[in-house]
Amino acid sequence: MPNQSITLLTGTVETRKTLLAQLQDIIGDFVDIESYSIEEPGIPAKINRKLVILSSQHIEDEVADYIGKDCQIIVANRIANYEHIDKLLFYPSGTRALYVNDYPETVSESIGNLLDLGIDNIEYIPYYPGKKNLQKVSLAITPGEVDLVPEFVSEVVNIGPRLIDLTTIMEIIRKLKLPEQKGLEISKRFIRKIIELSKKLAHTSYETGQLNQHFKQVLDGVNDGILAIDGSGKVTVFNDIMESALKVTSRFAIGKPLGSVISNQELILFILHDSDDTNQVFTVNGTDFVVQRIHLKGENSIVATFKDVHETIKIERTLRRELVKKGFVAKYTFNDIIGDSPALTKTKDIARKLSRNDLTVLIEGESGTGKELFASAMHNESLRGSQTFLAINFSALSEDLIESELFGYEEGAFTGAKKGGKTGLFEQANGGTIFLDEIGDISLKLQARLLRVLQEKEIMRIGGSKIIPINVRVIAATNKDLLKMIDLGKFREDLYHRLKVLYVHLPKLRTRKEDIEGLIRHFIHSSGRDHIRILPEVLRRLTQYEWYGNIRELKNTLDYMLAVCENDRITLNDIPEESFFQRSAATKRGELVYRSDSDVAAAGEPKNEEAAVAVTDEEEMLFILHKVYEYNRRGEPIGRQKIAECSSVLSKPLSEQQIRHRVDALEKSGMLLVIRGRTGIKLTKLGLDKLMTSGYPLAPA
Repeated sequence: MPNQSITLLTGTVETRKTLLAQLQDIIGDFVDIESYSIEEPGIPAKINRKLVILSSQHIEDEVADYIGKDCQIIVANRIANYEHIDKLLFYPSGTRALYVNDYPETVSESIGNLLDLGIDNIEYIPYYPGKKNLQKVSLAITPGEVDLVPEFVSEVVNIGPRLIDLTTIMEIIRKLKLPEQKGLEISKRFIRKIIELSKKLAHTSYETGQLNQHFKQVLDGVNDGILAIDGSGKVTVFNDIMESALKVTSRFAIGKPLGSVISNQELILFILHDSDDTNQVFTVNGTDFVVQRIHLKGENSIVATFKDVHETIKIERTLRRELVKKGFVAKYTFNDIIGDSPALTKTKDIARKLSRNDLTVLIEGESGTGKELFASAMHNESLRGSQTFLAINFSALSEDLIESELFGYEEGAFTGAKKGGKTGLFEQANGGTIFLDEIGDISLKLQARLLRVLQEKEIMRIGGSKIIPINVRVIAATNKDLLKMIDLGKFREDLYHRLKVLYVHLPKLRTRKEDIEGLIRHFIHSSGRDHIRILPEVLRRLTQYEWYGNIRELKNTLDYMLAVCENDRITLNDIPEESFFQRSAATKRGELVYRSDSDVAAAGEPKNEEAAVAVTDEEEMLFILHKVYEYNRRGEPIGRQKIAECSSVLSKPLSEQQIRHRVDALEKSGMLLVIRGRTGIKLTKLGLDKLMTSGYPLAPA
């Protein structure tokens, strides 16, 4: 049991608690320890016949009256708190930080301790009360003196009060005249603490190394080149793709100024200059790259990614195939809409013109007239034709399900919500088109939410608080009389006008009976049974029906007849009975009410989405490539409209629409790169090679 005692006197409560814990851990088994701080009441009026340990020479005057003349005094030597200094190891080399303590001497001692321990990745700037010529930096390190940190500092690392060093511990042992065996045990305990610190630092260093290795593996596994530079313009990140692109090793590049790694001055200026144009195409060692620049202002650094143009084109083609598999593409074009009647021809012409606009469209028509077919064709004809096309049928889903499908939800938004939440259709369709079928079937609550989306171009997930901006074209369709629903209070008038910015009305099949024969022959061909002959009298009879179910009913009827016919002929006997045919809703109820149109496939086989548009005229192709080359060489942007204007010199000038198709084809073949924004169209190396091998006259560079 302890039979000797010491008294610890400190300036602050935190220092008292820290040093008491240290002494209890090392010598507490052999010595009774009393502790007091100047900040707390309770210091005895006089301390007699004790060994007194002072935390610092700076408190000697303040505690002198409490210490009896028969006491022995030791002023502790202090070292950095090894329990918490691992916090400092994660800062990059060259990090500048204030070191904050109460006196100039303690600041100087503490900085020296840290440097002696090898914590030299930080540039320590001394700070103490009354310090002049203060350098304002955002980071401060302090041994427990948080209250002294200046207000302008945004990040404070408290490594805790400094500890008593080994020389002071050994002096305490000598003053107490502890037996040699106890002194040896105390020394071992202190050394054990130092060893634990060494292990902790080694483990931290190992983990940091592992993390850096993992980070490098991740960067090297990315398909893009990644380059990062710090505020001084030196390279800090340089992955394997960059090594291949620039023919420079990362060992050489990292730590070097950007100009020592990249020789292309235009590329250097683009990366370093913070402009609105964040994407540009550069040819590096014979390969075309889309270079994207990101300025991380909070970290005073820049990240640049290098995307191989030809690899990007391949990825986009693969993505297109995946979208087709998932049904996220529009399957039909206007060529898939069968019929030459004046009514249908006029409707197709109007729909084509409206396709080129980005405004909301409302398609109205009876069930089975092909509303989804027209929506699909309009999307493919629009400038969004290469983007996502998503459709949702409101009549087939419950209100709650519709809401979660459209807007998505956050994790935990409701019972049964998927972990991680779900992205809604509006987010998935961003940049493309969303088709809202049977819009007349949604509730007034959902109508209000949809109205906000159309007005503000933003959504909020269920259970979320973040506003998400979207860029989606909306095409809505209905088979109901929305004006009558407005009168009945079942549909919002403001939503109706938001939806009906552009408008298409689809003709009924009974008003264009001249298209029936062509549709029948198309359906027979689509079934793969071209050898089956339909008798003329059957065609005449079918033309006489009113077809209140429109094209869907016609197709169902033909499928029935193909199933029951014999001897490869369709005769009058194969026509279904009268009860098979849909009757007029007006006949049944005295008013017109239509049915769902979600499953209509009104006219034929879907277009092969993978087929690239062919450039049929070699002269036109070379003309376009040459014009892009000329404008690129002069550093001027060029788009489809400018090319169309220049084509007036051709024997047959090209329209902007023709230019669009040809530019799309050249982009798919890898000769052009179309970039949104002011950059415009760029000629790739493959395109330049085509011009050169064709013998087309090129101006000198």
